[in-house]
Amino acid sequence: MISGYILVYSSADAFYAEEIFKTHNINIKLMPTPRELSSDCGVCIYFEIESIDKIHLVLNDKNLEYEIKLK
Repeated sequence: MISGYILVYSSADAFYAEEIFKTHNINIKLMPTPRELSSDCGVCIYFEIESIDKIHLVLNDKNLEYEIKLK
């Protein structure tokens, strides 16, 4: 199963995104950023690929800067 990580630029952005995803019923998991990925804050958001379109819509609507790395 394809999944991925959302990298954001601060822990505050990660927690904010988590709340947004909860309100939109998007299943995600907040977790430490894997070593092989670069992140400024050390926290990332894990997701399943079927949610990727919703994730892009929600994060772009909220003007959050992010990067997605597929696994």
